Amino acid sequence: MKKTLRRPFNRRDFLKYGIRAFILSFLGFMYERTDNVKIETIDIRCTNLPPAFNNFKIVQISDLHASFWIGEAYLSRVVGTVNGLEKDLVVITGDIITGAVNDFWKRWMPAAKQDYIAMATGVLSDLKSGNKLAVLGNHDQWDGIETEKRLVRELENIGISVLRNASIPIRRKKDSIHIAGIDDVWFTYDLVKALDGIPMDAFKVLLSHSPGIMSDVQNDMKIDLTISGHTHGGQIAIPYLSHHFIPIDNPARYMSGLVKERYGYTYVNRGIGTLVFPFRFSAPPEITVIRLRVREK
Repeated sequence: MKKTLRRPFNRRDFLKYGIRAFILSFLGFMYERTDNVKIETIDIRCTNLPPAFNNFKIVQISDLHASFWIGEAYLSRVVGTVNGLEKDLVVITGDIITGAVNDFWKRWMPAAKQDYIAMATGVLSDLKSGNKLAVLGNHDQWDGIETEKRLVRELENIGISVLRNASIPIRRKKDSIHIAGIDDVWFTYDLVKALDGIPMDAFKVLLSHSPGIMSDVQNDMKIDLTISGHTHGGQIAIPYLSHHFIPIDNPARYMSGLVKERYGYTYVNRGIGTLVFPFRFSAPPEITVIRLRVREK
């Protein structure tokens, strides 16, 4: 019997398999980045901040995206890290669940049929005592009114107040600041209603899932700080390219980090979870510590 000789490994094979190996390695690298949570500490000096709130610390998490890819063990580690930080207020700026996108995974992967609201609120119930506030994101509202009502109810049951186009004061001694929060800008947000009743000269913090709200924020509203998420920092952050895929106004300006406005500041958190696939590149997940400082006039 004639023996069949194996075809020699040529340049074309080298390129083909080399490219495949590179893609697999790159995807593996990006997957690891999803669990590489960074703590970002931001100092913001404000002339309008009441003296009693000097060094007031806000810890922000955003875009948990509880889903098939973003599980209980990972989110529990995030909550454990938050519990270990010095803080006066915890804020969660939306997309606590992934919402309708999960339907894809539920259809093709039976293991994905999980109650993600119960999972997310169960993990968040471990946040230690203190002031805890949240707003809804587009994924929290995408599945319809019954889903968002249930999510709000379960968050309130574990001590997290959800600001739905509303505000609350926080008081220290004789001073106070006001925290306003809105529903997602693609759904039922009402910025005017959220700011209603807050004195014009009061120090104001606005919680908005999307920095897209900045198109509606006017200087005469005197919002000292807007805290948002939504963008994931691009998730796959390729310079000069990724911002074109972020569905907000002025995405290059608001992709991530601190932005100085004509009046006040905006901070955009890169988020904890990921959307659709568990890939990140050059945009690691983030827990933010925002320290408010009094700036001398």
